[in-house]
Amino acid sequence: MEEIKAKISVVQERVRRLNSFSDISFETYLKDYTLKDAVERNIEVAIQACIDIARIIIKREGLREPEDNKGVFIVLAENGIISEESLRFLIPMAGTRNILVHGYDKVDDAIIFGVLKNHLNDFYIFLKEIEERYIKPQITNHG
Repeated sequence: MEEIKAKISVVQERVRRLNSFSDISFETYLKDYTLKDAVERNIEVAIQACIDIARIIIKREGLREPEDNKGVFIVLAENGIISEESLRFLIPMAGTRNILVHGYDKVDDAIIFGVLKNHLNDFYIFLKEIEERYIKPQITNHG
């Protein structure tokens, strides 16, 4: 579980950093390339850590192998590990991560800004679901 805890910490830290930018306007965001780069990178790392958490759980639980990064979240939802609410957030985030990493599409500033303004809490919802199932039972059993 230490591996999952470490990934949870990564997501928490990146979302904390993103929260520090949450009061900016879209106009400011568009004009400040350093800020855009920071927001994009923190979203990318947070999403990748969520994907990593999902892959760790899938391997640990012996669940079916997903086809792609979006599939890791589908597998978790199929097995009742995450909610439909988290799934609706995480599937598009996996696609956003691919765009940020591979750049095969132009990054849509409005989508990234929308994540910054409206979806940071969704990362916490996912983490809470994971912690309740994989971290808190550890504390109860070994504390």
